[in-house]
Amino acid sequence: MNTPNLTVVFATRNRAKPLERVLTAFTGLAAPTGGWKLVVVDNGSTDATLSVLADFADRLPLVALSCPKPGKNRALNLALPELRGDLAIFTDDDVLPDPDWLLRLRDAADSHPEADLFGGTVLPDWPSPPPDWLSEKAVEFSVLYAQQRRDSGPCGFADIFGPNMAIRTAIFTAGTRFAEHVGPDGTNPLYAMGSETELLRRLEASGHRGWFEATARVRHIIRPEQMEEGWILERAFRYGVGEGRNYAASLSAGLLLRLLAYRVAARGVALLPPSPRRLRIRYRDRWLAGVMAGRPVAR
Repeated sequence: MNTPNLTVVFATRNRAKPLERVLTAFTGLAAPTGGWKLVVVDNGSTDATLSVLADFADRLPLVALSCPKPGKNRALNLALPELRGDLAIFTDDDVLPDPDWLLRLRDAADSHPEADLFGGTVLPDWPSPPPDWLSEKAVEFSVLYAQQRRDSGPCGFADIFGPNMAIRTAIFTAGTRFAEHVGPDGTNPLYAMGSETELLRRLEASGHRGWFEATARVRHIIRPEQMEEGWILERAFRYGVGEGRNYAASLSAGLLLRLLAYRVAARGVALLPPSPRRLRIRYRDRWLAGVMAGRPVAR
């Protein structure tokens, strides 16, 4: 049997329904020369996830692993010894790739040997049209829904998002791993976001360069509850916690004053009808609160 050209990896936990939709989309992927491998890590699911994976065992080049202890990055680290080929592609269990996704990333890696880190386009797959108050004028869809659109070309770590990310396998062979203290762990709904960002930032700091391939496209499935203000504000807090942990050294001294100002403004708009302005103020308030909560305690 030939060694696969590349490996696709993602972790999943209690998302059997979207997982079935995702794997169905994967069956329509055009394979690169030499083939490919798919590694899915079940991260302690208690729903029908295992049954869904079994249903696709003969329809995809699938290897299913089990990581009972919750933690997305822990699950991804478990998958790394299974990598085959010279390119590792990472995505999520709620992402629908275009049919030529693998070919586009493969071509980008072959055409740009100077780069080791690769990203691609991420578009939201809405369950229904978003309400007027949920606007990109109010909040960044890049943070809320991992939306990412830009032209192809050299890029920094911040341009590469987890649902559509590729890294040369040699980096992991050399010992690099995901940081297991960051990202969802299945137990804390207010976990610190930014697990892929933390890894990519670390790799860029060590000299690895990035390339963004706009033609490598995926769609990120948006759940109905992710269009509700409560979910959005919770995500803003989690994002802030991750920023506070990852960028503590660069946080400005005036952060507390900004937090207090937004706290006052947020209370003032809380009773107003939903609007982009109200969401923008409340979002920034929760983000700043998360940043403060995520900062290391001085000793």
